[in-house]
Amino acid sequence: MYSLRGWTDRDAGVSREISQAIYPEYQEEPNHPTWFPAQQLGAPREVSSRYVVMASNKDRRLAYATLWELRPRRYRFDLAVRPEWQRQGIATQLLSRLISDARQLGATGLQARVRDDKLEALEFIRRRGFQESHRMGAYRIDFTDAGESHEFAEAFTRLRDRGIKITNLAAVRERDSHHMARFYKLYSAAREGWPDPDPDPAGPLTVSLARLESWLDEVQLPEAFFIARQARRYIAFTSFFALGTAVHPEYRGQGIATLLKAGSIADAQSRGFQGQTTSTASPAMQSVFTKLGYKRLWSEIRLIRELRDET
Repeated sequence: MYSLRGWTDRDAGVSREISQAIYPEYQEEPNHPTWFPAQQLGAPREVSSRYVVMASNKDRRLAYATLWELRPRRYRFDLAVRPEWQRQGIATQLLSRLISDARQLGATGLQARVRDDKLEALEFIRRRGFQESHRMGAYRIDFTDAGESHEFAEAFTRLRDRGIKITNLAAVRERDSHHMARFYKLYSAAREGWPDPDPDPAGPLTVSLARLESWLDEVQLPEAFFIARQARRYIAFTSFFALGTAVHPEYRGQGIATLLKAGSIADAQSRGFQGQTTSTASPAMQSVFTKLGYKRLWSEIRLIRELRDET
């Protein structure tokens, strides 16, 4: 009925196609920026192994799976099967192949990610020795429901009244020759306390300045990527399109994230955007979203299977 083979260049796009069949609600909305968890599109370009399952009687791709290394000897995988072909042993065969590959590569752990409303998939992965490590909640706001909040419009003014100036990525690129060094310092500090589904005992891996700069180069609307600063020190940032919202640890607990995010909502409304769907595992940021009128949709559960103890 079906056969498993290695991935080829002809299979480009199959991951997105099958993902959209499983998650039809993940629609591209030009005026509603989205980042959904569990889209099954997390694999980088360079992977350790990748497979496709083909229907035997025609050239149709039924499923795919991808394995890659997140950090030394800790691996993650994507695995997706078309809805009409589920419960026929395909996922079992793919996962067995990925686990075998991971062991041969010397992996000590393997990470799966499953949405919490996909109960059969959760049961499938838990039966195979994966245990929950943390959850990433998805939140959505529709501006037609939220209306034009007076609080949103005044958020940046309230920050300025507290001596916190609001600028943006486009402006600092023009006016601050040291903006990358200052932003890198903020970003590196802000990562303190961020939830990690599979923390490294040696400490979190650092993000290089070059990599952060490449992320910022890809930012849509840099004039809507807001940076809060006191004097010349960058203390927080937020964006609808990249990197999310973060506050320097020394400035947390002061409502800065809430006001910064509220101001970005007001800006997005003025630009004609209709809402946003985003995700976070941070309890503090989840509280911010709730305060600002975001509705929780679901959670992506991250689950780990330790391979180091298996013989």
